[in-house]
Amino acid sequence: MVRTVTKRNRPSSLYYLAHQLRKVLPNVYGVQHVPCLKGTREKTIAAISKWANEKTDAMPIFLLLDVAGSGKSTVAQHMVYQWTREGRLFARFFFSRDTKATMSTDSFCLTVATAFSEHDPSLRAPINAFKGRADFGLLSFYEKFNGTVISPLEKLNRDAILIIDALDECDNEHGIRDELLNALHGQQFSSPRLRILATGRPEFDI
Repeated sequence: MVRTVTKRNRPSSLYYLAHQLRKVLPNVYGVQHVPCLKGTREKTIAAISKWANEKTDAMPIFLLLDVAGSGKSTVAQHMVYQWTREGRLFARFFFSRDTKATMSTDSFCLTVATAFSEHDPSLRAPINAFKGRADFGLLSFYEKFNGTVISPLEKLNRDAILIIDALDECDNEHGIRDELLNALHGQQFSSPRLRILATGRPEFDI
């Protein structure tokens, strides 16, 4: 018997380090999280699925609150996988204290708007028109959220879902988390066809 061993060149140390970091550093799409194992969190997943399929707009926000390490992000990522398979119109944003970018809302509106437009390209024109405004950088968070997300979605005759994971890990320096929460609260009345699945620790402002 002849045994053949293929010798592989070891990547450079910088390349290897970058590859390893890419696998563990979080990003706003939550690639650092995995979906639920089969047979776990079934009641929670069933409750979220039922909520998402309801035809009434009585509960536009599903808030999943629990202590750290309870698997909230895993559930959120599971719904990403499930709604991708189902062809749902959805967007996601995963907060994390591990990096400055994932603690901030700086990229929130455009990340969410871009994700929606990837599912439905007809959204791109109104989104691009709004973000092309000369004063875009001067607008408040609420104005950006309304202009890039809410207003374009209102023109569609489709239900949409926004997944926001780890609200408690959004930094509240200068009140940015307050701005986000106020915008989400206002959404309940302005865009009833947009539903929001949000997770977080049960802190006083969430």
